[in-house]
Amino acid sequence: MIQSDVSNGIASPPITPITPTTTTIDSGFECNVCRKAFKSKSGLTRHLNIVKKYNISRSDLDILPENTTRQFKGILVHYIRKKLPRGYKKLGKQTVSVPATESQFYAVFKNHIHYYSARKNVYKCIFHGVSSNQILADILEMQEWEVKFYEQCQRTYVVLCNDDNIESDDENPILQATKHCKSRYERGQLVVEWKQQKNIDFNGNITQAGHIYFHFFNSQAMIQ
Repeated sequence: MIQSDVSNGIASPPITPITPTTTTIDSGFECNVCRKAFKSKSGLTRHLNIVKKYNISRSDLDILPENTTRQFKGILVHYIRKKLPRGYKKLGKQTVSVPATESQFYAVFKNHIHYYSARKNVYKCIFHGVSSNQILADILEMQEWEVKFYEQCQRTYVVLCNDDNIESDDENPILQATKHCKSRYERGQLVVEWKQQKNIDFNGNITQAGHIYFHFFNSQAMIQ
């Protein structure tokens, strides 16, 4: 039975963590989350054990009130949906940036962190596939977080799987072009990052701020 997450003093609805598993491929073994390939099963096992450590609570992170975290999740959804426009010309690769402390990021995405660099102070979560839609709905505590509806039966949505066979995409040359644009992020994948920006002026005054970044592709279709 999956229990509600109450670590860090945060209570939230039961969620289904993305559990990395073993996939056998021609070149060896592959992590089903980051799709990194290993020559042996032991190599993949070491990778998965490291990933587990990224999701262990740290004592130096602040404990946030449940209501504060829920309100912050609503802010994240608001900014994601702002990147779901009606016009075809604004479809394709999207990046959402929201100021956030490390504790805020951890409160929302704990159990789904797949990469962490202590030297760079960067976290990364990776979501893709049909099941990721509901996983993110549980994390953000909102169904249909990834879609925005418009009149005339139109909807714009976050692409979380291979949608090459969607008829409306095939009929639209602009959407076809976005599928083949070069990007460090894969279409059909939503990557969440937290990292800190630092600014130093001429007199050596330092300011810094953390941000959560959502990297994804959007698309548009008619409601069936």
